[in-house]
Amino acid sequence: YYPFASHQDWELDSFLLCLSLSMAAIDELLGLELVKSLPISFHTAKELCGHAELLPPVPKWQYCIILTTHPTKQPLHFYWRDSLDCIESLFNHSLFAKKIDVTPQCVYDTAERDAAWSMQSQLPDGATLLGIILSSDKTNITNTTGGHVAHTFLISLANIKMASRNKVSSCAFLLTALLPIADFLHPVKWMQSVLEARLVHQCLDIVLEPLKQAARIGWMMSDPLGNLRYCFTPLASYIVDTSETYMLACVRGKTLPVTMAMYKNFRDALQHPSRTAKTTLDQLSSIDCDPLDVEGYFDACAAFRLSGVAQPFLA
Repeated sequence: YYPFASHQDWELDSFLLCLSLSMAAIDELLGLELVKSLPISFHTAKELCGHAELLPPVPKWQYCIILTTHPTKQPLHFYWRDSLDCIESLFNHSLFAKKIDVTPQCVYDTAERDAAWSMQSQLPDGATLLGIILSSDKTNITNTTGGHVAHTFLISLANIKMASRNKVSSCAFLLTALLPIADFLHPVKWMQSVLEARLVHQCLDIVLEPLKQAARIGWMMSDPLGNLRYCFTPLASYIVDTSETYMLACVRGKTLPVTMAMYKNFRDALQHPSRTAKTTLDQLSSIDCDPLDVEGYFDACAAFRLSGVAQPFLA
């Protein structure tokens, strides 16, 4: 419990700091004879704050205004945290010291297992594979007073055991970004949804860039026991609802986001090839049209059943 003497010591520190008391009020409380008799490691407000400052820092929030190619009703404010810092804070959290797996092991004999072993086999000797779990969804904050909506983006580690990761009290999913929700002024309503999808991909690219670099070249991180590990961060899973799946996969309606099948093929007996990031990027690179011409680019994407997103975050 360093820098605190015990769990009870930490509980009292946390309680006092969360009350938003003044330094004088805390000193007055700690000066009581009853409190002085307690086995705590601080006796003044200054010592209490000093203990708190020794705790590991949390990922800091960043802010910017997103510039778009088409006008919006209001400026787009974007808040996010460094995704690599968030993963590092999860990986070295002492709470998960006995609840995190860093050694590859065979649990199920499935195609997913083959993909995991393939990723592990491509890493340098001694490297650690940290599977990244992402999740995003639009959430209603108020229904009766203004209908405010937030588009939250969460991040977690596949290495954390599922029983611990799925507990709300474990806080294994970190809020990493608040994606902006835009009202575009484009005269064609359908094109507004295309511009919204482009905006989401633009913001995800900003947030996930540190993880993309760590997936390519690796990053040194400390595990919960203090051991330094050479870590790689490939995407393991993305948890979304159906509508957001279409948006992230850059496909339009009546098209499967996980295979190359479209609505005309839904009755086929054969298995269609999987839709991969490489496939989508190759199709986009073959389109000869200016992405700034939203309507023209959307029509050019029709041959591939793509949604009109020109630069996916998967690139």
